[in-house]
Amino acid sequence: MTSIAVVGAGLMGRLIALYLHRERADYGYQVTLFDKDDKSGHQSSAYAAAGLLTPLGEAMHSEANIVEMGFESIKLWPAILASLDEYTFFQQEGAIMVSHEQDKGDYFRVKSYLENHYPQHLVQQLNRQQLQQLEPEIGRSFNQALYLPEEGQIGNRKLLIALRHQLEKEQVTWLSQHHVQSINHLAKGCQLRYQYQGNDLQSNFDLVVDCRGIGAKQTTSDPSQLSDLRAVRGELMQLFAPDVHITRPIRLMHPRYQLYIAPKGKGFYVVGATEIESEDNSPMTVRSAMELLSAAYSVHPGFAEANIRQHVCQLRPAFNDNQPKIDKTNDLIQVNGLYRHGFLIAPVLLERVKHIVEQSTKAINRK
Repeated sequence: MTSIAVVGAGLMGRLIALYLHRERADYGYQVTLFDKDDKSGHQSSAYAAAGLLTPLGEAMHSEANIVEMGFESIKLWPAILASLDEYTFFQQEGAIMVSHEQDKGDYFRVKSYLENHYPQHLVQQLNRQQLQQLEPEIGRSFNQALYLPEEGQIGNRKLLIALRHQLEKEQVTWLSQHHVQSINHLAKGCQLRYQYQGNDLQSNFDLVVDCRGIGAKQTTSDPSQLSDLRAVRGELMQLFAPDVHITRPIRLMHPRYQLYIAPKGKGFYVVGATEIESEDNSPMTVRSAMELLSAAYSVHPGFAEANIRQHVCQLRPAFNDNQPKIDKTNDLIQVNGLYRHGFLIAPVLLERVKHIVEQSTKAINRK
């Protein structure tokens, strides 16, 4: 058996632990999942997300490989979700990008960019009447829109819960509230040093997959920590607006920020836009709240009567080039830097990690 520790139980950690556990019969994996949080995952950046699967919507602010990974991942998500016993939310009925008349320059800039850089993907320009046919309540406020029919969204929190229950059902060893403080290379394998209930403990593993996100940022002499990782603060609000009826993700093109509105069903919406270069994880600022709410109101006046159910802030891990990285050093595999693209690219990264682990296991068994 090859003992494997997966460190960090956010989105990537849960996916990797589950799928490696499922391959134990073929490759002899024995998986242990470590996380400093409890099993709710509320401290993960995956909890503070909208679950948008909108590669073209991100194209103006992302490299081409992120966009293509996004489209590949959209194809992979249904099979992943079908392998879970619990209900999850997945929608691929397109996304809509709109702009107010005074910001139409941004609208045409985005339209031209997508047509020139991604001609293989469908982008439909809608007039007011066509927009009203797709989203009647959005058509009241805008004269034109871009419809991206290949895009969609996923229920991020439902997925975290479903993965938790699946991991428990399939009896994956999950050590929650075990704070891994260092990962040290050995002559063979790696040693984890961690704390649990005030006790300092350590365990050795043949292979470690580190998915700690911003928790892997270098702050000590731990050789596994990443000196070039930075935190990007993300903020969003959950609104309950039963008088608003929007069925697809909406993006508002604006000179200073892009607001997104993600419908979650039964009158709930996630609204976000802020992206701040900061390691401050304190509650949302008044300025951010005012920007989010005023922009949402400008898209649909019905948000004026919405209840604010939750505001969430979390730190997203990013490298200087905003690219995800999978690095392997000896028997340590590090998966990090998913930035704001976690749900958009996770399935592709999962496939790559599975392949690296398979090759690493073969090398370990030859030693």
